[in-house]
Amino acid sequence: TTMSSKMEPTAVVTMLNKLFSMFDEVVDDYQLNKIKTIGDCYMVTSVPSATGDSKRDCEQVLHFAIDMVDAIDKFNKQGRNEHLSLRVGINCGPVVAGVVGTKRFLYDLWGDSVNTASRMESHGIPGKVQVTKDVVEMVGNAFTFDKRGTIAVKGKGEMETYFLVGRDRRSRPFKAPSLSKFKLKSEGMLHFDNEKLTLFESVRNLEESIENRHTPQNKRITRRTSIG
Repeated sequence: TTMSSKMEPTAVVTMLNKLFSMFDEVVDDYQLNKIKTIGDCYMVTSVPSATGDSKRDCEQVLHFAIDMVDAIDKFNKQGRNEHLSLRVGINCGPVVAGVVGTKRFLYDLWGDSVNTASRMESHGIPGKVQVTKDVVEMVGNAFTFDKRGTIAVKGKGEMETYFLVGRDRRSRPFKAPSLSKFKLKSEGMLHFDNEKLTLFESVRNLEESIENRHTPQNKRITRRTSIG
């Protein structure tokens, strides 16, 4: 970004660490899954609920997005010279998740739903949370939205999008359940029982741990993928 090009690398990393640590605390509040960060991008997804209630899953991410924007405001009020702005994009839909390859293991998500969430962020406006029509239809009147209209989206064509304005006063977040609805396939890919999985992509840390185990015969690498 323009700002980072004018800063020392150590200053950029220090700033991002403080900012992303604030986001991590909010992720824990809503029991969401932090997938990864790429540069100044931060990516998170909801946990499909044990009841299969996709509406509640989607609402959790919207609650998180609102608090994320608030966190940026608090960050900017801490007396720093830099004033940060945030673009947020949200979509919902099916995905495939897992780890591929044999080196430098990274847990990730794939699918058109992921790409669309990314486009909502990149085609958004600083300070705004942009969502797809699918998200609006999913949550109903639990939140308020302003219709942005139809915009040209790279790789998608014309799309009708909306800006998240706020919560309905009766809308409350819930504590997400465990990951018991996930099934780990033998090929190492993680599939979801839920038909819908809410995706969030904005400014996009993978949580991974790799343990080296030694046996008398050989050396093995055991992967531990942490979700959440």
